[in-house]
This record gives sequence, C-alpha cells and structure tokens, in this order.
Amino acid sequence: MMATQSERLAALEQRLTDHESRCEERLAEIKTASASTLSAVEGLKGRVWAMVVALLAWSMAQVWAANEARMSRLEDAGTLQVAEAPAARIQKAAD
Repeated sequence: MMATQSERLAALEQRLTDHESRCEERLAEIKTASASTLSAVEGLKGRVWAMVVALLAWSMAQVWAANEARMSRLEDAGTLQVAEAPAARIQKAAD
C-alpha cells in the first residue's frame, strides 16, 4: 500500500520534531559538560596560583638562607682575622 502525500508529510514532520528534540537534549548536555569543565579549570587556576606563591616563598627562603650562611662565613672570617692580629703582634715582638 502506498502512503499518501499527507501521510508522508506527517511522517516527515514527526521525524523533524524528533530530531529537534534530540538536538535540544544534546545541547543541554553540552552546556552542562562545558559548565563543569569551566568550573574545573577555574579550580585549577586557583591551585596554580597557590603553587606559584609557594614556589616564590620557597625561592625567597633559599636566597635568605644562602645569604645568612654567607654573612656567617664573612663574620667568622672577620673574627678570625681580629683574633690572629694580636697573636701576630706578640710573635713579632718576641722576634
């Protein structure tokens, strides 16, 4: 049996309506997924900034510790020279 033109048109309209419905569902799913991804990226951005600040603080602590060690060595060398100076004078006087 052959479908009439109005039956074919009704079937085509139904297929189009079903297609549009599926497209709307997919669009809603895409929007939900993209919102979730955006939220995850925002969370990562905050964590990255926290890591940058932590690395900067660690680097500054390393520089400070190295500077303290250097200053300590310089102070020790200065104390050693001051302590050696009177002994050298006494040795010279004895000669």
